[in-house]
Amino acid sequence: MLVYGTVELDEFSGWKAAFEKKYPGIEVQYRRKYVPGTPPPMAKEIIEEAKAGKETADAVIVAVPPLMQFRGLDLLARTELKETKAYPKDVLQPEGYWFPLVSIGMIQVYNPKVVARKELPKTAMDLTDPKWKGAIISHDLSLGTLGAYWLASLRPIFGEKKWKKFAEGLAKNQPKMSPLYDPVVDSVTSGESKIGLTVLLHDYVKAKEAKRSIERLKLKDVPMLLTFNAIAKTRAGGHPAAAELLMEFLLSKEGQKKIGSTYLRIPSRTGIDVPYSLDKLVRKEKLVPFPNEEMMQTAADSVSYLAKLFAKK
Repeated sequence: MLVYGTVELDEFSGWKAAFEKKYPGIEVQYRRKYVPGTPPPMAKEIIEEAKAGKETADAVIVAVPPLMQFRGLDLLARTELKETKAYPKDVLQPEGYWFPLVSIGMIQVYNPKVVARKELPKTAMDLTDPKWKGAIISHDLSLGTLGAYWLASLRPIFGEKKWKKFAEGLAKNQPKMSPLYDPVVDSVTSGESKIGLTVLLHDYVKAKEAKRSIERLKLKDVPMLLTFNAIAKTRAGGHPAAAELLMEFLLSKEGQKKIGSTYLRIPSRTGIDVPYSLDKLVRKEKLVPFPNEEMMQTAADSVSYLAKLFAKK
């Protein structure tokens, strides 16, 4: 079985070993690939391999926003899995095109050495103040990937008028943007940027453990949005039964414990006793899964709008 994903090789190797021990007749080959872009290069590769009659991915493991593009390209197969019964409906893709493996919380941060507490913005609209011009960094909001979906997902939370005012005000402040996540943290901790809008919760925990200069910025009107690295079965793969076994395993308590025992990986299944879990990291904080069904009603329009608004001039 062939799996394409964005998970690090050393991380997936532990998941692979546990699965192959449980199913010794199945060998998993894993190829790590990046996905930023529209359409994602990984998706284009699967399309080209399938057209050429070559072996291609049976399953993919990537973040939900790129998977939405995969679905739009008709690359994913609908699947029914028994283990989904243990998951709340709001974290599941309603039609069974993908399934959550790793929780990814999206938070805002600041550098306490360059921003005094009394200066901190209290709401999203405070970030549109001209004093923050050039002082903010974000995952690229023009690429149609996770950063764009984070901002797009605030649309139904804010309401139309406030959301557009916020997006346009933020664009006027010319935030720095990166197609990758690590540079967002690096820019804030170095003091190059004062505020980071789109930092992954596990990257923040890693930076704190390394005693870097970073703190959470909690805005009153911005909940922690929660998305996932998810697994999906492809339509073009030649081993659908094996792919489903892998999916069931990684969603099970056994598989989720293996994922949660990987450094800084937060399992999507609750009630798992692992070093890093949402229960331990955010306790009773309100979490809003994204993109959810309500957000999806405007997501395509939002992402297109943001691509034009934040395009490099």
